[in-house]
Amino acid sequence: MDFKRIEVIFLFVFIALDIFLFSSYRQSRNAVVSISSAGGSSLTKEMSQDNITLAGKLDNHPSHGYYLASTEHHTLRDYTKLRNQSISYNSDKDQINSTLDEPILVFSSQPWKTINKYKNKDQNVLFGKEYQYCANLSDRNNLVYVQTQKWGQFYSLNGRLTFQLAQGRLVGYQQTYIGKLNVLREKQSTISERRAVDSLYTNNEIPNNSQVKWTSLAYNKLLNFKGSTIYIPIWYVGFVTKGNKNMEIRKINAFNGGLMKNASSLGVMVDE
Repeated sequence: MDFKRIEVIFLFVFIALDIFLFSSYRQSRNAVVSISSAGGSSLTKEMSQDNITLAGKLDNHPSHGYYLASTEHHTLRDYTKLRNQSISYNSDKDQINSTLDEPILVFSSQPWKTINKYKNKDQNVLFGKEYQYCANLSDRNNLVYVQTQKWGQFYSLNGRLTFQLAQGRLVGYQQTYIGKLNVLREKQSTISERRAVDSLYTNNEIPNNSQVKWTSLAYNKLLNFKGSTIYIPIWYVGFVTKGNKNMEIRKINAFNGGLMKNASSLGVMVDE
């Protein structure tokens, strides 16, 4: 691919990106104005009155992140080096689905200790050392590891390693992988952890009688364009509502404070 074509591709990417961000900005503008006018202390009081509690103190300081882009690839199709497992490969998703020939007994209280050793061996998992255990996205039967690069962690489904447990044994895993990443723009400021939670509250995304269990700043997919995937930092907020043991997650665009509409429920059973 020549440099002229690369320039054209990135020009189209930036145009699509700017259109998307402008749309997100318009959607989130009212929420941002509400937060600014109400003030942090006022919102904290309102949340307390609605019986919304926090697991810890929220940081008021902005962070930073990047616009990142990866191109289509099929890195995981070279799985023939893996041993002692049956593998099916999905070329559309570049995804490995593995079933172990012999299930492996894991620590009942801390199963990730066994899995950490397993994944770091090249004959067991491709690029296993690039993934870190993520308690926020895991449950009793599915231990999620997220791809980690120098820019941070990627909560995207494109860069996950999910291990399945059954009856105290590791029985298999699914894997996706984000290939080489390029920085599209220089470092940008992000909103603070406090503002992310406040934005969710003013958008009525955190119900009354809830407890915010955790927050995390991680990368996820923004959009696809002409064979490239654009990633940005996103604030993830996990909370549990009284009477419901399922952890729910909401997402906020960390650059502009806009609500990411594809919210999700993990189905994670939270210990009392």
